[in-house]
Parts: sequence; C-alpha cells; structure tokens
Amino acid sequence: MSKKFFYPLFICFLLLAACERGHDPAPVAPRPVEKAKQEHEKAEKEHKPLSLEQKFLPPHFLVNQFVAKATSRSIQLTIHYTISEQLYRLLEQYRDYYFVIQYPEELSRLTHVDHSNAVKGPLPANGRLSYVITISSTWKNDVPKNLIDQINQGTLRYNLLILDKERFPVHIFNDVQWYQSFDPNQGSNITSEDGNAKR
Repeated sequence: MSKKFFYPLFICFLLLAACERGHDPAPVAPRPVEKAKQEHEKAEKEHKPLSLEQKFLPPHFLVNQFVAKATSRSIQLTIHYTISEQLYRLLEQYRDYYFVIQYPEELSRLTHVDHSNAVKGPLPANGRLSYVITISSTWKNDVPKNLIDQINQGTLRYNLLILDKERFPVHIFNDVQWYQSFDPNQGSNITSEDGNAKR
C-alpha cells in the first residue's frame, strides 16, 4: 500500500475512533413504577366527573331548622342548614344542585300537589357554611283549617330531596322536620298511638 493512501485512511480511522469514544450516550433510566401509578391515578381523578352521591350525609350536611307556614291555598317552607368545608369545596366546583320537598300525604291528597318545584341551592361564597332556603307552593282549592293548623304546628311529615345538576335525586331526608333532633347513635323511633311512625 502506498503512503499516499495509507495516511488519509489512517487519519479517517483515527477520526472515526475519536468520534465513537466522544459519543457516550447516558443510559435511559427506567421510569419508576410508583411514579407511573401516581400519574395514572391523577389523570383518572381529573377525568372522573364530580358527583354529589353520598356527599350530603352528616356531618357534611346538617339541617338546623325546618319551619312550615301555611294558608288555605299556599305553603312556605324554610330550611336552615349547614355544610362542611369539604362539601363547600365540592359545591364550588359542582355548581348546580337543587332542593325538592315531598309534601305530607294529608296535604297532597287534598291539593293534588305531591312535591314542590326544584329550587336551586345557594352556591358557596365567602367561606360561609350556613344557608337558608325558602320553598313555596300554591294550589287552587282551599284546605281545611285543621290541616293548616297541623302544618303551622309542625306535626306533619316532609321529605327533603337533594338533586344533582341533572335533577336526579342523590339523597333523601325522610321526616326532615325532625332531622335536627335525630341522634343516629341512639336511633330514635317514636310511634304514635295510631301506629304511624313519627320519626
């Protein structure tokens, strides 16, 4: 081999060898399994729709007072309630929820009004946890004075339904007028003389 070809070939060989030694790619570290799992769970939470299911249970939702006032052709119900900070944060994101009152059978039988219209619940604001809503209904025919007296004295039974934004019931409080005095640890169930359960 002549020197003419040897030197350029030798220089090319040295350059290739130098390039190969200078190129030392760092091995790619495998991704830890735990980190991947955390990212997957985070992605699921972000894509999972918010739900009010089982969120209006005590201690997150407490009815403090329930007042019913009636006239011969109308009823007005006022509910004072408190929410927890956890429910407050959920409702800030969820936005729309509704209240409906199911009327006592004694009233609905005479008026043909079984329940109130859905009333939108107040949106949480300024860190406030206590709220008041008023629900009203009217009917065409007069109801007897003795029924009006029963309503105003608070002796009839009402159910409170809480609806989600699709107006689907997510919780029902039976006998909501006695809810504030109910102790779940003692399980009070008072029965009247005629056998009808009062709470």
